[in-house]
Amino acid sequence: MFDRVHKDHERVLVVGRSLGSGVAVQLASARPVDRLVLVTPYHSILALARQQFPWAPVGWLLQDRFESWQHAPKVTAPTTLIAAEHDNVIPRASTDALHAHFAPGVARFHILPGTGHNTISDNRMYLPLLAGGP
Repeated sequence: MFDRVHKDHERVLVVGRSLGSGVAVQLASARPVDRLVLVTPYHSILALARQQFPWAPVGWLLQDRFESWQHAPKVTAPTTLIAAEHDNVIPRASTDALHAHFAPGVARFHILPGTGHNTISDNRMYLPLLAGGP
């Protein structure tokens, strides 16, 4: 799909939110995206599932593990990570771990105060950050 869009549009911005952030990081690591925005991203769905369900054999159950941290070092596009201050779905430590795997100077990290996983877009800084602001 990216190749089809890129043929008609020289500059392509990729945005991934929550689970979709894993797909976005993987795409940006393999294609010439102009910019990458990750909203409530995580470093590894496998690690999150193991933390949430320690009694379940999640390694056997997950077909797609979305190990975003493995793809982050290959991303060269300017990247913005946006986290919710009170995210009850994606722990801050997971977003911090992902951020640490980007090459120096590639990724900016913003925490939107007073927001949760499902209310992050209510913050006045959300749209400006999507647009490439602060």
